[in-house]
Amino acid sequence: MKQNRRVSWADIDGQTHSYDFRDYMTIVAQARYVIRKVQMIIDGCARELGIGSLEHQALIQIYGATGGAIPVGQLAERLNIVPALASRLVQQLDAAGFVTRSPSEEDRRTMLVSSTGPGERLLCQIVEIAHQKVEAFRLGTTERERAAAHEIIAFYVGGPPPGRA
Repeated sequence: MKQNRRVSWADIDGQTHSYDFRDYMTIVAQARYVIRKVQMIIDGCARELGIGSLEHQALIQIYGATGGAIPVGQLAERLNIVPALASRLVQQLDAAGFVTRSPSEEDRRTMLVSSTGPGERLLCQIVEIAHQKVEAFRLGTTERERAAAHEIIAFYVGGPPPGRA
């Protein structure tokens, strides 16, 4: 006997969304497909330019850090990896000329990592290629698929659902 299960949540504006469980899982499946597909596209663009996925993610976090530098420990946290792996990534990026390391002014035990000109240029190249490829992927999806993915992603990050900004 099939149960009529429902999933409900309130968005940041307090509007309640309620779905049949199967409909909800269809929306979640689409959102996760989009997230994974876009991540695979971006990872492929990074590989085309000679940098691994995790190195690319590290470079994004380093370049995007508030103040232009990030402690290695915070980089590890943002990448959800152990500090030893973050330290190795930084060493690899430093050896390639994409980042520099320097001790923190406030705590000399803390190593700060900053991107270099070549690191910024590499990120720009990856973004340019990725935007073209993601656009091609997006154009191949239906409006319903995009709306489904957007609604779940908005829920994940606490934003308004599609059509309400």
